[in-house]
This record gives sequence, structure tokens and C-alpha cells, in this order.
Amino acid sequence: MATKKNETLIEDPVAMMEGEAKQEPGKKATAKAATDEKDARIAELEAQLAAAKAENTKIRRQSDREIVEAAAQKAAEEGVDPWSVTVSIRVPERRDCNEKWHWLCINGRSVQIPANNEYQEMKLPFAETLLNMLGAEKFVQDYADREIHNYDPVRNPKPGEG
Repeated sequence: MATKKNETLIEDPVAMMEGEAKQEPGKKATAKAATDEKDARIAELEAQLAAAKAENTKIRRQSDREIVEAAAQKAAEEGVDPWSVTVSIRVPERRDCNEKWHWLCINGRSVQIPANNEYQEMKLPFAETLLNMLGAEKFVQDYADREIHNYDPVRNPKPGEG
């Protein structure tokens, strides 16, 4: 037959506090130093997070067109080669086909840019060309929606016809 042992599963809090007081002072100092290092690391990471959030809000406040125009104007004023300037803009997915890339070629320099609706770093001339291309496509689509009408004599007759 099994016998029950009379053990206490819950420790006495007073005894635990006395045990901490009896510990060596070197162990307490080591634990405190580790805590200080962790606090310093947490503060550093919080500062990095705050900087990243500030950058994200700056990007969201400006449109891609404004970012590229400001970078182009700054490069022109400072006399900097536009091929040495990089900008970060959002590259939308392609709606006209199943292609997963935007292909651009400027003066013999070609690039394929992933069309994945994320921010991409690219050279300033490629960013300007991409935005011009997307703007032209949007203009064409808006014009077609506004100006081109299909008339059907039965279902959609021309205005003024019976």
C-alpha cells in the first residue's frame, strides 16, 4: 500500500524573502547588471521604433509623385547626377496583364521592378518614368470610360434615337 508523504507544495513567502536576503551580494549585483543591460537594449529598440514610425508617417503624408518631384528638384539644384539618387516609392500591381514586373528602359539602362504593391528602392529616372507610365495609363483608362460609348440599337440606343 502506498503511503502519503506530508510535503508542502506551496512555499512560505516569508521564508522566500529571507532566502533572498541571505544571498550573496555578488549575485544580486550580477542580476542587477543584467537587468540594466536589458533596460538599455529596450530603450535603444524603442528609439529605433520611434524613428521608423516617424519615417513611415512622412512617407504616408507625401504621395509618390511629390517624393519623386522633390528629389528631382533637389538633384537639379545641387547639380547631382540623377542616376546617383535613389528614392522609395510604392509600385502597384499590374492590372492589364498577369506580368509580375514593370519593365523599364531609359537610354540603354534597363530594369525590371517587381509589381507587388510594396515600396521599392530605385534610381530617380526609373521612378519618374514609372510614375509617368502609370499616370498615362490612368489617363487613358479615365478617358476611355468618359468618352468612348458603345451604342446598341436595342439595349443602348444613341441619344435622340427613338
